[in-house]
Amino acid sequence: MNKKFFFLLFFVVAVSISTSSAQDKKLVQFSGVVIHADSLEALPFVNIINISRKYKGTYTDMRGYFSLVVSVGDTIQISCLGYKKQELVIPENLQGNSLSAIFKLKMDAINLPMIYIFPYATIEQFKQAFIKLRLPDDDLMIAKRNLDESLMMALSSAMTWDGAQNTKYYFQQQSEKLYWKGQDRYNPLLDVVKINQFMHLLNQGKISFKNDPYK
Repeated sequence: MNKKFFFLLFFVVAVSISTSSAQDKKLVQFSGVVIHADSLEALPFVNIINISRKYKGTYTDMRGYFSLVVSVGDTIQISCLGYKKQELVIPENLQGNSLSAIFKLKMDAINLPMIYIFPYATIEQFKQAFIKLRLPDDDLMIAKRNLDESLMMALSSAMTWDGAQNTKYYFQQQSEKLYWKGQDRYNPLLDVVKINQFMHLLNQGKISFKNDPYK
């Protein structure tokens, strides 16, 4: 019983001594800014971890600013994914109760091993798929196929007009468009003289409607 009591008393004294020594450390308001080392732009959401205090800490805001309470002698780690870590030890001989710092983080290149992904379960399946593979035609093969003589003959026979006739029709349309520019286009259905001639021929019976169902 005496041994257990002595051991318990020793444990309580040791804990109280360590706690009192930790509480006796000077508290410091530690604040700073984290920026990119190359562009000097603010880095948001950077982890500010107090390693000496069971990894307690904070992170930077959208302006890269942070602030937390630490003790002298604590080790502060600044880390962010894709950047090299930095550490700072709060000096024991710090004058005053505040400390400010600017951290410039450099990018950390991570080389990942190359991974090949195949949609085949075995090498034999890949070999069979490779043998049956049909590669697309290149530009030269496509040009030869489009300029095939039989294909060109079939296209030319299907065309009603040739190049000269199409050109002539185009220029006629342009000429007529320029002729009627700025005025109303002539409509023969509204020509009074033509209407009178039509009615005269109709009365004389010189015009008949063969598809008239009443005749």
